[in-house]
Amino acid sequence: MPPLPAPTPHQPAATPPRPRTEPESARLRFGRRLRHWREARGLSQTEFGRLLGYHNSLISRVENARRWPPPGLPARADELLLAGGELAALWQTVRQERERLDELAAATRPPLAADAAPPDAATVEVLAHLLTGYRAAACRIGGEELTAVLEHHARTLAGWQHTAPRTSLAAVRSLAAQYAELAGWAHFEGDRCARALSWYATGLEWAHATGDRATTAALLARQSTLHWWSGDPATALALAEAARAAAPPRPELRAWAAVAKAHAHALVGEAPQVRQALADAHRLTEAARHSDGPTPWSARADLVLAVAHGTCHRDLAVHTGRPAHARTAAARLEAALALLDPAAHPRDHTLVTARLAGAHAHAGHPDAAAALLARLPPGTTGRIAREQRRAREWLRS
Repeated sequence: MPPLPAPTPHQPAATPPRPRTEPESARLRFGRRLRHWREARGLSQTEFGRLLGYHNSLISRVENARRWPPPGLPARADELLLAGGELAALWQTVRQERERLDELAAATRPPLAADAAPPDAATVEVLAHLLTGYRAAACRIGGEELTAVLEHHARTLAGWQHTAPRTSLAAVRSLAAQYAELAGWAHFEGDRCARALSWYATGLEWAHATGDRATTAALLARQSTLHWWSGDPATALALAEAARAAAPPRPELRAWAAVAKAHAHALVGEAPQVRQALADAHRLTEAARHSDGPTPWSARADLVLAVAHGTCHRDLAVHTGRPAHARTAAARLEAALALLDPAAHPRDHTLVTARLAGAHAHAGHPDAAAALLARLPPGTTGRIAREQRRAREWLRS
């Protein structure tokens, strides 16, 4: 190949194109800024990890973007390093980046083999017992730490639907739907609403396919709660009504649907409808206690109803501006806190405390609200973190 002609004076040599640089990932930026603040405070990775309760190898991997920061680390590191909120703010973009990558991985994951070995009855029974344990653990510590294992079991059961014998197909699908419900709730706890809705929708397909009315009603009630949380009262109310209609004649499931309905009405300030829905929830709870004996719902019904009363009246106060609703909310949420052992249920205790702070802020008790917020532990994430932000905004307004 002949050499290229030399450029003439009127044709300057072309500047070689600069290599294209990819935008810096949120995880890389977080790790870089974490190292900056740690070194600015004169701490080694070992010293810093000891203060946070993590091994120095984890600190090293986070700083070098070789692993995602654990959910509780950013806020605690921000407070310890006096980073002025920078690390806590960066964590939000890191979390969004991870969700996008997780969704991409889920979309491109190859389907489970249809010729996988069929499940045996004993394995399905073990997974059913595990689900009971996961529910108990989620009540104590929240669902965020269980997300990966719940999704794994749900996908495993989904694959087995292709190979399960006809005699056990209904049981496999029903159990898959129940795992999907708990996986969705775990994402909801982490304030990842899109992922939660995806699992709820998948679980509904499986529950419908097997005619599992109880799981269908539970999933619809979960969806209603998520739309209440997202500020969509019309959808929340429609889903609460659908949950009531789908529920089998079991009063505890209809009580759950009534609570979801109360939340939807509170969001738009409909106090009479809130009172009626909560009265229905109380009536159905008493019926559940006297019909089937102790159930998971009845064991926590007093707490659930106290929190629902308090939260609904807080939402009524937000919508109407009436301090009377806020005072009722504060009384109900204080009663709920009295039912909660902070050592046994630390996450629930923190969540209710944050809501109580918001109620006091709307009741015109700023000192009480500020004192409650000061008592909350650092490093909260997900729904609890958003509840805290709401309470602080109301306190400032």
